[in-house]
Amino acid sequence: MDISAGLALLGQATNIVKNLRDIEKGFDVAALKVQMADLYGTLADVKIALSDARETIHERDKTIKELEEKISTLSSGETCPICSEGRMKVIASRAHPTFGRVGLQERTLKCEKCGHSEQHMFDPNGRLPKSK
Repeated sequence: MDISAGLALLGQATNIVKNLRDIEKGFDVAALKVQMADLYGTLADVKIALSDARETIHERDKTIKELEEKISTLSSGETCPICSEGRMKVIASRAHPTFGRVGLQERTLKCEKCGHSEQHMFDPNGRLPKSK
């Protein structure tokens, strides 16, 4: 069952409770017992529906997390300017020869597909303006 079915059953249980209040006023014991049995059955169905919904939500959360991890893995790194298929991955990092004193680094990136490599300046402190 899904969440909407669980909510529909909960609405049905609420209606049964209203009927029970009306019967209580007239005090018809047989009708009261029938309505109580209906209430217990409906509440059991609500419990099952909500349990199923919780399980479904848990499974979807797990799937979403797996897909987010896949997207992150597939989209990490810049696209290679040579082959346009591989991703540029950092293979080395060192202080920049000229600007290392101010915290800048020089990173060597290599394409995981074609092997092209290049040097990039990197600012771990975020002081350099972003290139567009």
